[in-house]
Amino acid sequence: AAKVITQLKRVRLQLNGLTTLDAATAKALTESPKKWDGRLPKLTTLDAATAKALAEFKDPVLYLNGLTTLDADAAKALAEFKGGGFCTLILNGLTTLDADAAKALAEFKGGKLELNGLTTLDADAAKALAEFKGGEFCALNLNGLTTLDADTAKALAEFKGSLNLDGLTTLDADTAKALAEFKGKGLVLGGLTTLNADIAKTLAEFNGQYLSFSGLTTLDADTAKALAQFNGSGLSLSGLTTLDADTAKALAEFKGSRLWLYGLTTLDADTAKPLAESKAWDGQLPRISAFESPDSVEIAAALATRKGPLSLRNLTKISPKTLTALIEKEDVEIPLIETLELIQEPDGSPTDDFVIPKGFQSRQKRRQQGR
Repeated sequence: AAKVITQLKRVRLQLNGLTTLDAATAKALTESPKKWDGRLPKLTTLDAATAKALAEFKDPVLYLNGLTTLDADAAKALAEFKGGGFCTLILNGLTTLDADAAKALAEFKGGKLELNGLTTLDADAAKALAEFKGGEFCALNLNGLTTLDADTAKALAEFKGSLNLDGLTTLDADTAKALAEFKGKGLVLGGLTTLNADIAKTLAEFNGQYLSFSGLTTLDADTAKALAQFNGSGLSLSGLTTLDADTAKALAEFKGSRLWLYGLTTLDADTAKPLAESKAWDGQLPRISAFESPDSVEIAAALATRKGPLSLRNLTKISPKTLTALIEKEDVEIPLIETLELIQEPDGSPTDDFVIPKGFQSRQKRRQQGR
């Protein structure tokens, strides 16, 4: 049946209800590239022979989230999956993994290994996973871990790719110190909702390329000052919705090449000024949709001084004077002016008619076409 179905033209086969699979059927599925979507979310068990057949799949993603257990032999067979391009092996249904199975999976040479169902991980299994052979650009996702002891963190620190630990909600000093020794490119800690200056100072000693704290919604100036000492190229704080002036000044000291603050929904003038002066900030403000505070003109004027692109691509409401101040910057990205709602001046001053500067609309349309 699998052979027949995979020969049909213009078919993309989905088998989301399949609960059992033998090696011969798996082989029939994988022999017809682009026919099957690579997903078996309800397959709960897998023997080595079937795993070996599935490893011949030629598409980039093999999705086996239904597996709740995996022995070393089946793991060894799955690790041979080469897919196409930056291939991904997804095993998020596993809640535990012993050291032997971890060691076998670490032989996987693809781009990403997802094990987000693991809620616990001992140091021996972590040490084995740290040998993941995907190369420096690979990623190991362990986003189900809600706690991490120092010994396990020390073992994971030997991994050479990007380590995603979005499930961690707290981090003690010893674990932070172990993670700071991480040998890989990027450390992602998106589950942390709070961070103090001492832990931030420790994590900032990480010598990789980027640190990500997308779960932080607030940040004080002392913690920001500690994070700004990170010597990598990228610092992501995309969960922050607000930023005060002192914290913005501290972050502006970050010497890397990219500072991400995608979550900001509001700005005041005192914050906009140091932010615009930051050489690392990428100028993206996708969640600011309106300028409605009394200091809107001052905010816009401050942002317009930024050296480098400024993007407010989801802007909907703005007053004429604020818009005039904003578009003093030639490389600002905003929606087409005719789609914006022009509102009364928020500071109560007279609202004048807005006159579109000569050439601005054509410049704006060229930019949108280029994007």
